[in-house]
Amino acid sequence: MTLIHQALLFDSPEQFLAAAVPFVVDGVHRGDTVIAVTSTDNTRLLRERLDGTADQVTFLEPAGWFDSPGRTLDAHYRRIDALATDSAFLRVIGEPVWAGRDELETSEWGRYESVINVALADARAWVMCGYDSRTLAGTIVQDARRTHPRLAVGTASEISADFTEPASYYASRDTPLAPYPVSGVEWIPIHPDLAPVRQFVAEHGPRFGVPADRVDDFILAVNEIATNVLRHGGGKGEARMWATDRRVVCEITDSGTATGNFLGFLRSDPHSERGHGLWIARQICDLLEMRTGPSGTTVRLHMRRAF
Repeated sequence: MTLIHQALLFDSPEQFLAAAVPFVVDGVHRGDTVIAVTSTDNTRLLRERLDGTADQVTFLEPAGWFDSPGRTLDAHYRRIDALATDSAFLRVIGEPVWAGRDELETSEWGRYESVINVALADARAWVMCGYDSRTLAGTIVQDARRTHPRLAVGTASEISADFTEPASYYASRDTPLAPYPVSGVEWIPIHPDLAPVRQFVAEHGPRFGVPADRVDDFILAVNEIATNVLRHGGGKGEARMWATDRRVVCEITDSGTATGNFLGFLRSDPHSERGHGLWIARQICDLLEMRTGPSGTTVRLHMRRAF
C-alpha cells in the first residue's frame, strides 16, 4: 500500500468519532505508528472512547504540528523514516489549524494539503484530515474536497468527485505576488560574494522584527536562496526586506527561470550535492512563496515577527 489521504468532513462529535475511532484502533492493532493531532475537544473525546488503547497513541498539539507547511511535511517524512518494520504504517488523524490564518497562510496551507499527495505518494502513510463544518468557512471545507482524493464517511471511504490533480491545484495558487511596500524597504544586490547579503539579513532582520533566536536561521535560509541565484539565476540578483503587520519578508529575485513542479516541497535525494536549497528554506521559514517564468524568478521568505 502507498499513501492514503482522506478528508474527514464532520458536523458533530458523533460523525468525527465514527471515522476517527476505527481508524486509530485498527492502526494500533496492526502495530502502526498512530498520531492524533486534533482539537482539544476531539482529543478528549478520542481519549475517552479509546480507553486503554489511548496509551498507544501519540497525542500532539495542533499548533505545534501544523506550524508551517514545510516543517509539517518534514515531520511526516521523519515519522515515516522511523517506522519500526517494513509492514508498519504511519497513521495521522489531524485537524489542520485554520483559525487566525490570513489569506496568504490559508492559501499556502491549501497548497500543502494538495502537494502532500505527491510528496508522500509512495510512503507508507495514511493521513486523515478533519474538517469541522460547524466552525470552518465553507470555502475551506469545499477546498478539502479538492485537495483530498478520498473522503472518510464513518468506517467507509469514498472517492472525492471534486478532487483536483495537484499540478493543476498548485498552478491555481500561483496568483501574482502582492506588491512590496513603496516605503520601508531595504535593498541589496546579490553578487558572488554572499557575505554582504548575510550581513544585510543580520542587520535588518532584528530591526524589522525577526525573533532573536531565529535570526541565524533566517540568514541560512536567505543564503540558500541567494546561492541558487548564483548557480541557476544568471549569477546576480537582488534582495529586498520589509515588514508586514505579521511577518518579516525577504524577497530574492533573479533573471533565471526555474523548472519543475512543487519546488521545495519534494525532499531531495540526501546523497545529492545539489537541490537542497529550497527544501532547507521551506523548513526554516514560516512561509515560502515562489514564482518563476520567462521574466525571472522571485522567492519570498517569511518569518513571523516577534511581538
